[in-house]
Amino acid sequence: MSAMYARIHKSTGTPPEGAREASTYRRLAANDELTVSLFDTQDEAAADPTAEWYEVESDDPGAGAPGGVAAFLYFDGPVSDAVHQAGGRAHRDRIAPAMRTQPGVGRALVLWQPQRRSALVVSTAESIESMEAGQRAIAAMELLPGEDPALLPGPNRVELFRAVAS
Repeated sequence: MSAMYARIHKSTGTPPEGAREASTYRRLAANDELTVSLFDTQDEAAADPTAEWYEVESDDPGAGAPGGVAAFLYFDGPVSDAVHQAGGRAHRDRIAPAMRTQPGVGRALVLWQPQRRSALVVSTAESIESMEAGQRAIAAMELLPGEDPALLPGPNRVELFRAVAS
C-alpha cells in the first residue's frame, strides 16, 4: 500500500477538497457527525487545523459490505514503541486475517498519530450485531506465540456510529 493519510473532522456536509475518499458517520448516542477522509499526502490531511490527522498504517477489507456502522477505537497516547509494535503485529498477523472471514465485518483502518503517539482504529460492519460478533471473535482468539498480553492493553474508549454518507 502506498503512503496514505487520514483526517478525522466534524462533518461539513461536503467532502474535503483533495480527498481520495470520505465517509461520514453519525454518533449513535448524539447528533454530531464525523468524517473520515483519506489523502495521498500528510500536508493534505493536516491542512485543516481544526481536524486530527493520522498516518494510515493499514487498510484491511473485511468479509462484509462496506458497513452501516462504525466503531472508533481510541488508543490514547503516548503509546510506547513496544505497545505500538505489539498492536501492529496483533492486527496484521492475528486480527485482520480472522476478520476477513467474519460475516458482516467490513473494513478496518488502523491510524497512527506520530506527534501524540496515539492510535485510532475505525472498524466498520454491516450491523451492530455483526460488529459485536466480530468483537467476540477477537476476544476469544488465542494469542500468537511470543505475544505479550501486557503489551496489548485494548482501547481507552470506543465510540459507535452509523454510516450516513460515503
